[in-house]
This record gives sequence, C-alpha cells and structure tokens, in this order.
Amino acid sequence: MIFNTWTFAVFALLVWTLYWAVVPERFRPQALIVSGIVFYLFSIPAYLAVIATLGAITLYIGKVMLATRDDGRQRALLIAGVCLIAATLGFFKYTHLLAATVNQIASHNIVPIPSIVVPLAISFFTFEFVHVLVDVRNGKIARLDLVEFTTFTFFFPTLVAGPIKRYQSFVAQLHAIAPPPRAAVLRNAYRITIGVFKKVVVADSMSVLAQPIVTPGAPYHRLDYWVAFFAYAAKIYFDFSGYSDIAIGVAGMLGIRIPENFDRPYRSTNIQVFWRRWHISLSTWIRDYIFIPLGGSRRPPAIVILNLLLAMALAGLWHGAAWTFVLWGLWHGMGLAVQRIWAKSVVPRVPVLQRPSRMIAAISVGMTFLFVGLGWVLFAATSLGNAGLVYRSLFAAS
Repeated sequence: MIFNTWTFAVFALLVWTLYWAVVPERFRPQALIVSGIVFYLFSIPAYLAVIATLGAITLYIGKVMLATRDDGRQRALLIAGVCLIAATLGFFKYTHLLAATVNQIASHNIVPIPSIVVPLAISFFTFEFVHVLVDVRNGKIARLDLVEFTTFTFFFPTLVAGPIKRYQSFVAQLHAIAPPPRAAVLRNAYRITIGVFKKVVVADSMSVLAQPIVTPGAPYHRLDYWVAFFAYAAKIYFDFSGYSDIAIGVAGMLGIRIPENFDRPYRSTNIQVFWRRWHISLSTWIRDYIFIPLGGSRRPPAIVILNLLLAMALAGLWHGAAWTFVLWGLWHGMGLAVQRIWAKSVVPRVPVLQRPSRMIAAISVGMTFLFVGLGWVLFAATSLGNAGLVYRSLFAAS
C-alpha cells in the first residue's frame, strides 16, 4: 500500500476514525498492531511470516539477553541475533546481486539467478531489530514487552520508508496515548498535505526532466543532462521527504511522534552537515551502529577514514542491490574523509575559513550541492556504463 494512493487515504482515515472513536484507550497499541498487519498484507501476504518470525526471534533473543548477567553469553546472543537478521536481509535482497556478480566474473552462467521478491520494508525493519538487540546489550533498553515490541514492529506509518524508529522513545509514548488537540490535528493534516504535494506534484513532475540521468543516450544533449542533473536532485529530495512528511503526519494523527528525517539538506555547507540533515534516521543509525562500534573518531586517522568508507559503502548497499549503490556510498565516504582532513588540517590555518563570509558560505553550499548531485548520478544509474555516459555528457567539451 503506497502512501500517495486513494487506497491508503481511505485506509488511514478509517484507522484514524476507529482508533479514536471506537477503540478503548487500553487497546490502542493492539489496534496499531492490527492496522499494521492489514497494511502489510496489501504487499505480499506470505511475507508477513518473514517480519513476524524475525521479529519473534529478535524479541526472544532480546529477552534472553536481559535475563542473563553473563557478559560472554550476552555477547554471543547479540552476535547470533545480528548475524541472523543480516543473513535474512542478505538472502532476500542481495542473493540476486551475488549470483549475477559471480556469473559476470566467470563470464558464464555458473550460478542460477534466483527469482526472489524482496519483502516490503525489509531494509527498515531489519535495521530496527538490530538497533533493539544492540541497545539491549548496551543497557539502553531495560525491558521488552510482547505488545510493545509488536506495536513497534508493525507501526504502519513507518513500514514503507521509515523514518527508522528508536525503540525507547517509541514505546515510552504507548503508555500515554491521548487524542491530539485540534491544533495538532491541523498541524499533522497540513504535514500530510505538504507530503502528498511534494510527492505527487513536485517529485513526479521532475521524473520526465530527470530521464536523461536514468536512461542516458543519443536523443539527449549536454543541456538536457544538466537539466536532468538538477531535476533528479529535486525529485529524490521531494519524493523521499514527501514520504517522510506523510509518515510523520499520520503518526502524529495517531498520537505518536516519530523522528524527523530531513532538515533542508541542500543548504548544507559541507558533506558532513549534509548527512546531519539528509535521511537523518539512517545517518544516525549508521553512526551509532556501524561507525562508532568500529571505533568512531577515536582510532588513528587512517583507520577512521577506512571506517568512514566502510560505513558509507554499507549505507549505499542498504539503499539497493547494485554495485552502483556501493560506489555511491563510497563517493560519500570519500567526501566525508576529505572534509574531515580539510576541517582538521586546513581550516585551523586559514583565518578566513574559521569565520566564513556569506560569499564563502554560498560557495560552500554550491560545492556541496554539486558533490551530492554528482553522487546522485551513481544512485540513479542502472549500470556503471550509463553512469559513465552521464558524466561524460555533463562535462564534454562540446
């Protein structure tokens, strides 16, 4: 069920009406579970078993971890749980890529290409399950309850495209769900309307102009590619932020606050600031559960840079099962590494950079946007060859 459809509009309105007018207060978490299951059944009903089974295993492992004081056993359970979650994600999302890559290297179809349909939202709910287990291990989650965890798992506003929730802040709200005041209803309705406008009017309108980036070829000229360059940047921002706006608005209508996901990212003065403002729930997840466990900024500079590259490569692979996404992640990892070196080695020695003027700030915003836009070419490309063609067309001498 896609947000920008009449089906979802009717579904969300029906859930909202029954939720506040019919469902007793003590049963509202259960109502959210039922609505989430119904929502999920609109995708591939059989795959409801995937999220339910993996969620049940995650809950069981988490409860066993909470019940034991043995540090070694806790660590073993965490590793087993994370490996199981990662293996599930890998099987459904990356088996095809792995088989195709082996066949390409071998120049022969030695591995059958599997036909696997990816379960709805698997990238999101697997990351949320990993977060729960890691935070149990780190002492940030003190208890796990069946109803609370199931509500967290099947909360339908965030099932399709996030934002990626944090268990602690989400569950704390389940004990104090109250009808939002009229001002909050209007504010959330406005948020939903803005989200639909971003997605349907702006993002979808940009699709035609962005086509040269997606399917480059002979009909297009240099100007077409530059128009597409800006159109695709607009399309992906308004598409994704529109979905996030709808999710945040619908969640607010149900009395639940979920994380913001975007904060004017194209106004960022460097790539580090960009990732503080773009897909915030993912970037903070990558920081907390990949980059920091690898040592964060405490390791030697060379190791920190390698960790940045690894973390962003995984972030790229999370977005899609193609090597172009990995390169997109590495592109941003390289940008973060260069920006880190610049901030530590150059800025302290150049006074004008320590308190930049408006002109320097504007140039920084422009350069950051150009860097991000060049990365979108990899993100949009269906192949490395197509990405190369777009880059050549953008910067051709004539």
